[in-house]
Amino acid sequence: MNFSARHLKIGSVLFLFLSVAFLYYIRPFIQPLALFIYLNPFIIQALILSAVLSFLAYRFTDVDGLGSSAFTMSFVGFFFVGIILSSAYTNMSIAEDLVEDRTEISSLPDADNQNPRILPRTVSDEFAQNSLQEPRHKLGESDIAIDSNGTPQWSYPLRPDGFINSLSISQRGGAYIDMTSSSSDISYNDGDMDVGIGMRVRDNIDWQQRKQSYWKSYEDHFMMEHDGENYIATPYVDYSLEFRFPLLLMVPEWGGAVLTDEEGEMEYLESEEVSENEILQDQRVYPYNLARRYVSAMEYRNGVLNKWFFHEDQLEVAPLPGFDNDQPFTIMTDEGPQLFIATEPYGDASGLFEIWTVDGATGDYELYALDRQQGLIGAERAVNYVRQANSKVNWADEDSDTGFEPIEPLPVIVDDQLYWQVRVVPIDSAGIAFTSMVSAESSNVYTAETDQEIYEFLEGEDIGEADEQPMTEEGIEISVIEDGEVAGEITVTDPEFEIEVSEE
Repeated sequence: MNFSARHLKIGSVLFLFLSVAFLYYIRPFIQPLALFIYLNPFIIQALILSAVLSFLAYRFTDVDGLGSSAFTMSFVGFFFVGIILSSAYTNMSIAEDLVEDRTEISSLPDADNQNPRILPRTVSDEFAQNSLQEPRHKLGESDIAIDSNGTPQWSYPLRPDGFINSLSISQRGGAYIDMTSSSSDISYNDGDMDVGIGMRVRDNIDWQQRKQSYWKSYEDHFMMEHDGENYIATPYVDYSLEFRFPLLLMVPEWGGAVLTDEEGEMEYLESEEVSENEILQDQRVYPYNLARRYVSAMEYRNGVLNKWFFHEDQLEVAPLPGFDNDQPFTIMTDEGPQLFIATEPYGDASGLFEIWTVDGATGDYELYALDRQQGLIGAERAVNYVRQANSKVNWADEDSDTGFEPIEPLPVIVDDQLYWQVRVVPIDSAGIAFTSMVSAESSNVYTAETDQEIYEFLEGEDIGEADEQPMTEEGIEISVIEDGEVAGEITVTDPEFEIEVSEE
């Protein structure tokens, strides 16, 4: 009997040891679940508080079952509070930090007119897919990389296609398409990656990064070239622990990036080291998702109650048509790649509220706060003006199988004036039909049908008469915005109508 009990004890200890060893080995696989718990510390708070209350109820009362009831009720209550307040409090912390750290600017950075963004993502994806001649590889997700000449490119990993290939072959470098042209200018760099995208199991880049540094949120990988070799850059997000009664919070902040070479060597660079790295210094490395979350968090800059009920001076990131490509957009400027995020006032207003820019290499935030009396149109309204100015175009709707769509409105500065650069593409993304430049001030629409005309317009040259916003018999509805909200609408029927602004 003692012999059996002893062996049972040894077997239990051995089973526990093997279980722990197995979990440790597969820790990269379960990292998303572990990270979810790590990023929501109110779950642990709820468990600890519930256990304490349950113990006190059991220890100092004589009521049967009160301990378990206290545990259940307190856990559910605290968990419910955490679900409601955790996200709001985190956004408040982000907004407070951003208000202190951002720089207000009086004008947007000048665009790099020699490297305009012409080719939209959806058309580039179609070009890349049509030119692929690799039977055992397929294209991964596209992203933006900058070549040695400062030219922005759409970059794609050539990842193994299918489960068996993912086990037996490597990622074969990447494909790169020049985005400063509307043509299919594609090149390949076939260097095999020892650790790469779409490979299994231990050769997978996600597995290796989670294994080396566990408590980080890794953003989307992107391919880039340097001195003839392929590299994979992976921005990552770190977290800082904060307390706002009664909750512990994990507040996101840019941690840096991981640079992986063809031999599978990984170099972890902190955020302040990225701009000093020879390979990454000219790239867009700041995470897209983090930039959007930070700007969206400014909804909370006047507090939770204002966000939930009053909406004073509240912004929202403008919803834009992009064929699965949304803000922030990367724009090449004289200062390097910048992330642009256009915002509108909360509610039904479509006017331009604020434009935020983020340095792609340093993560510095700048705010272009607009004079509310300027009445500049936002990106969503600019898209509508493109449709109105080209009424003979077969515009597609949500049920169409054919037709054209205006997509990816990008902010550009020409002669100190803000324009929205809107590409018009067929819904099958076979190419670019034309590009419209919409004045944010006058709503006039200029049309460029060739790449050369786009370059000429960005240089300030005349490319033809503007298509002015038509004045119909019903007139034009203009939103009146006061304190960031729509105070009302007026209908203008007089073509000579002017707005006079009195200074208080």
